Amino acid sequence: MKGFYYVVKEDAKNLSEENIFECKLRGSLKVKNSKLNCIIGDVVEFDEDEKVITKIFDRKNYLHRPLLSNIDFIGILFAIENPKFDFTNFQKMLLNANYQNIPCILILSKVDLVSKDQLNQFLEEFEKVFGNTVHIFPISIKENFGIKELKDYIKKKSIVISGPSGAGKSSLINSLMGEEILATSDVSQKTKKGRHTTTESRFFMTDEHSYVIDTPGFSTLDFPKLKNRKELEVLFPEFLEFLQDCKFRDCIHTNEPNCAIKENVQNQKIHKKRYDFYLYSLENIKIK
Repeated sequence: MKGFYYVVKEDAKNLSEENIFECKLRGSLKVKNSKLNCIIGDVVEFDEDEKVITKIFDRKNYLHRPLLSNIDFIGILFAIENPKFDFTNFQKMLLNANYQNIPCILILSKVDLVSKDQLNQFLEEFEKVFGNTVHIFPISIKENFGIKELKDYIKKKSIVISGPSGAGKSSLINSLMGEEILATSDVSQKTKKGRHTTTESRFFMTDEHSYVIDTPGFSTLDFPKLKNRKELEVLFPEFLEFLQDCKFRDCIHTNEPNCAIKENVQNQKIHKKRYDFYLYSLENIKIK
């Protein structure tokens, strides 16, 4: 309802009606026409009797789209097959998460659809490209594989689940919740893409102080808006230890001589796929 905010008590063990309070925002906290006044994930103080939010604590981070705050992890959910893993879209999501300084994990769904050899081959290739910069959780809802490990990892955390339609977000959340609370859909055999079942962000409590937010699936994903092209380099964690070794301070690692990034691509300390994606990003980023 417009103008109202729904507050969950800190000691709540679930999202039952008695733990949720419909509140207004104190006038002094409002900035006219600002969507950032109070958003999902904010930690607040509120007057239980007057049903008024009286204070909003500083955010450690926030996502622009969807608009969420105080996120511990973004769980990027992709399948190896059905739909096929899209390295470009995955890297776009990783880039956006790095831009907003939010840690990522890869939740690799539907591993029952591939052989153990195919899974191991994928994991080996992924590690070659990304090193140890992304923690991976292979899971199978059908075989109840990897769910406990994932649930233990995100316990007492706030995690956003996002990824392409058809990767299994709704099925995963049903499994984490232990009940069928979300509709699921199959991947279209004609397009090999998922049908959208989530149209807005939804907030769930899987355990005490453990929150999962389901976000709409995507077909395309924008690049972050940067102040300048030079800002892009720090969004690639594997570049960081080499940046100071470039001869020129304004090096953007394309045609400049004595570039430490290009040198480390050649000596395979930076994977060529990551460098190719950097060049692709450089051509497509939007400057504020």
